[in-house]
Amino acid sequence: MRFLETWAAIKADLKVNIYPKSYYIVSLYRLAHYFMTGSILLKVIGSPVTVLYLFTVKWIIGVEIPPKTRIGKGFVIYHGYGLVINSASQLGDNVVVRQGCCIGNTVLKDGSNSEAPIIGNNVDFGVNALVLGPVVVADNVKIGAGAVVVKDCDFGSTYVGVPARKLPTHQ
Repeated sequence: MRFLETWAAIKADLKVNIYPKSYYIVSLYRLAHYFMTGSILLKVIGSPVTVLYLFTVKWIIGVEIPPKTRIGKGFVIYHGYGLVINSASQLGDNVVVRQGCCIGNTVLKDGSNSEAPIIGNNVDFGVNALVLGPVVVADNVKIGAGAVVVKDCDFGSTYVGVPARKLPTHQ
C-alpha cells in the first residue's frame, strides 16, 4: 500500500472511531501495516513503529491484529479488549468490531490450520462475536453479540446464536 493510501485510510478511520484508544490502535496499525508490507528497506526503517505497535497494542491493550492483516478503510473498534483478528483474514471497508470479537481460522483434524475468514464491506460485529474458519461474510451483514459464525453469511442479513443462524427478514 502506498503511503498516500495509508494516510487516506488513517483519516477515514479517525473520522469513524470515537475513543482515543481506538484512534491509537487503528493509526498505529496502519503505519505498522505500511512498513511491514513494504520493501525490505521500509521494514527496517519502520521496525521501531512495528515494535511500538506490537508492544503497546498486543501486550498492553490486549488487541491482536497482526500488522500484515489486510483491513479496508473506515475500520471501527469499540472498546477492543480481547479483540483477535487472524493475520490471514481480510476485512473490507467500514467494518465495525467490538470487544471480545475473534476473526480467525480453526485447526483441522490433521493438525493444519484452515483458511481464515473473508469479511465484506459494512459488516458490524456484536460483542464477543466469533467468525471461524474458511467463511465468507458478504457485504452489509450484522453479526449479533455472542454469535459463532462457521458458515458463509448472505448479503444484507443478520446472524445470531450458536451456531449462528440467519434471522428472517420482515417486509
